[in-house]
Amino acid sequence: MAITIAQICANTEKLYDMHLIAGKNGIDNVVRWVHMVEDIEVPDFLHGNELVFTTGIAHFGNEWLLDFVTGLKKSNASGIVVNIGPYIDSIPSKVIVYCEKNNLPLFTIPWNVHIIDITYELCHRIIENEKKEIVLAESFRNLIFSPENREGYASSLERAGFNKNSDYKVVAANITDCGRHCESKVGSTGYSFIRKTFRKLSKSMCMFIQDGRLIAIVQNASEKETEMFFSSVKNITAQIPDINIVTGISDVHQGYAGVPECYREAVSALCVSHIKNTGIMKYEDIGIYKLLLGIENKQLLKNYVYENLGKLSEHDRLHGTDYESTLRIYLENGGSVQSAAHQTGVHRNTVNYKMKMIREILNVELSDEERTNLRLAFCAQDILNVK
Repeated sequence: MAITIAQICANTEKLYDMHLIAGKNGIDNVVRWVHMVEDIEVPDFLHGNELVFTTGIAHFGNEWLLDFVTGLKKSNASGIVVNIGPYIDSIPSKVIVYCEKNNLPLFTIPWNVHIIDITYELCHRIIENEKKEIVLAESFRNLIFSPENREGYASSLERAGFNKNSDYKVVAANITDCGRHCESKVGSTGYSFIRKTFRKLSKSMCMFIQDGRLIAIVQNASEKETEMFFSSVKNITAQIPDINIVTGISDVHQGYAGVPECYREAVSALCVSHIKNTGIMKYEDIGIYKLLLGIENKQLLKNYVYENLGKLSEHDRLHGTDYESTLRIYLENGGSVQSAAHQTGVHRNTVNYKMKMIREILNVELSDEERTNLRLAFCAQDILNVK
């Protein structure tokens, strides 16, 4: 899945005299690959999340470096390593300031270090990390979908530090980055951000894509850490307008036996987050949807919706009316005609007339029981539309 700057560059100062001189707050940036770049125009062709090496061989002096690192940042590079030598003898202070301000890790290595040696080492670390994370993700999938088969997950999870008696929480997320889903671009800005946010929630976690959703299984996350994550995700769209993150968070369950339930709860909370357009939703807050989402036979939900709203939907289809949406708004406003009129921008007499027609079409008086049935029907309809 992914490895961070901090992980991939562990021990490189000792082994290769590689020094971090700026951008230390970006050391949790995700790295997908290591790439040599010498042309100032090349950053436009990066996929994102590369750790870039350069010697400056295509240039004279170091004045071009600021434009170069600016281009790397725009291309969502994870960091840059500059080979100090005959082509770049020093890093300009304005480049250091830029990298520090923009959380772009900037490293230097001396000329006597062979770049082929260090890039080989770092690429090897990326590949080995991916192998470990693939095994770990598959173990958690086995736990979630085949919990009775302990041979498929128990020993590998224990070796990875996931204790059988720990508390677990699952986060499920849909990420849209510039219109592209995270499944097709795991190295996207949205994925990178949420991974860093998850790492703040807990250092002990596993992330993978399942059914188009980003899943994070977190071990022993405190309530305070969860609230910090909650706040961070709420603010993400304001920080990066091109990214939309919709998230669901499970309750805490103990041990391996609780992980499958955590997964189901997180996916349910994610579904309700989409329905209510809240951006983030805890399972404990989804109310009646807990019962409705627990119904595996979706035909029962379809039948219930049709029995309660079918006549109204058909009338709207045949006559071009908006009675179904009017009823929904009326019920959401606690049966207040004035509030429904205000929300729809019409006179209250118009709402009164529509409600009279709705009662006739559905043959109801809108008693408390009938209102409850209709609210449940709308909730069931929302679930069917999301799924």
